[in-house]
Amino acid sequence: MQCPLDTSLSQWTDENIWDELEARFGAPLANRGPITSTQLVPLRSVVYSPMSYGRLYLLGDAAHIVPPMSGKGMNLALYDAEVFAKAVIRYQTKEHDSSLLDSYSTTCLRHVWNYQAFAAWWNDLVHNAGDVSHQGEFRRQIARADLERLFESDSANRLLSEFLAGLN
Repeated sequence: MQCPLDTSLSQWTDENIWDELEARFGAPLANRGPITSTQLVPLRSVVYSPMSYGRLYLLGDAAHIVPPMSGKGMNLALYDAEVFAKAVIRYQTKEHDSSLLDSYSTTCLRHVWNYQAFAAWWNDLVHNAGDVSHQGEFRRQIARADLERLFESDSANRLLSEFLAGLN
């Protein structure tokens, strides 16, 4: 469940956790048992721009952090590595052609910001979907409609399947 950063773990009793889960499912849950483990994990996004300075190039988590919920961190790191490797190879084999190294940051940041946009949308949809104290009933209903559309749409299901396949 999403909560403010200054929340303490003691505020998340079993009862509170079950209440939040019911809010997300939109219906009472028949079986409420003990919660065996709780942990607060700060989900955050960070992007350093530019991703290069002189001969220093940042790749992966050194350049950008995506919340783990979106499952995109490794994809971004591999993309950075591919762009950087091609740039280094070009530099070494084409008489010190630095054009790809010079455009490394710009090339990667276009990709990074698209992933960040997806991660922000996904985290907001999943974590705020039932938190009526955060943005009210209106936001809760918008999130519910988004989730229903996501699971009822053929094209959204194809995209979700591709996304989930990319996590493996």
